[in-house]
Amino acid sequence: MKKYLSLLFIGLLVVVMAACSADDKETTEANEEGFAEEKDAGEEEESLIPVGETAETEGGSFTYHARNSRLKPIETDSFSINVDKVSVMSGKLAGGFKDYLGQDEIEYIQFDIEVENKTSDALNFEAYQASIVTNTGEEIDAPDSRLTTKSEDTGELNEKFTGGEKKQGAIFFLLEETKAEDVEWVQINMKAPVDENDEKVGEDINIKVKL
Repeated sequence: MKKYLSLLFIGLLVVVMAACSADDKETTEANEEGFAEEKDAGEEEESLIPVGETAETEGGSFTYHARNSRLKPIETDSFSINVDKVSVMSGKLAGGFKDYLGQDEIEYIQFDIEVENKTSDALNFEAYQASIVTNTGEEIDAPDSRLTTKSEDTGELNEKFTGGEKKQGAIFFLLEETKAEDVEWVQINMKAPVDENDEKVGEDINIKVKL
């Protein structure tokens, strides 16, 4: 049931959708405010619901409050991280999805991320078990495991990466203290990759996204 409803949820979202530097941190290229570097502005994908509009689905009605789909890929010595899209949404739930989560409404941030191990070595990298902090000060230690989804050609979205392996999926952070409409930026924090001896390969990665 859990797997079915998680797949249902990502299906619904497809319809709806249709880094601070520190001494010991590795960051993306950023502007003077610490935000991750973005691509030049271009036209939005036609399949995306415009920010501010609401889509009605079997699982409820979902409203986009903010989105950033312009982030440049982040390259480290060992991994390539492509944050394809960051979305801030709210939803009034219905049907089986409402029963599954046990909530009438949710406010959340969704990250669509592709991660590739650029080395030939097996490495552990908790990119899909990251934490976040928002401009409101709310901190969330981990994404909601009930909602994590992956592409069909991706193995489990765990920390284990074989040499050259690429994973693609979406992780969701349910906001408890913040309204989606109040989120102006979010920073996702990933612990540094480690090798088979549990030795760090590079530094922690912080990606601050302007919304």
